[in-house]
Amino acid sequence: MISSKPRLVVPYGLKTLLEGVSRAILKTNPTNITQFAAVYFKELIVFREGNSSLDIKDLIKQFHQMKGKCHSDVVSAMLPLHTC
Repeated sequence: MISSKPRLVVPYGLKTLLEGVSRAILKTNPTNITQFAAVYFKELIVFREGNSSLDIKDLIKQFHQMKGKCHSDVVSAMLPLHTC
């Protein structure tokens, strides 16, 4: 009998979420990555509530575009979106 490892299925959108937060981390180079990720995901949740019809890929793309317009430097990248 041949045993095979169970195949893991990556949920739709997980790759996009991880790429988005990774891109933001690399762009801003925060001193505290854990805190930055927490703020990033909290702000993403708020943004998603106002854009619930968007697919995850479009949501992340628009989220990054808005973050880019609102925050031009590393320090302000940790501030909430609603401060724009």
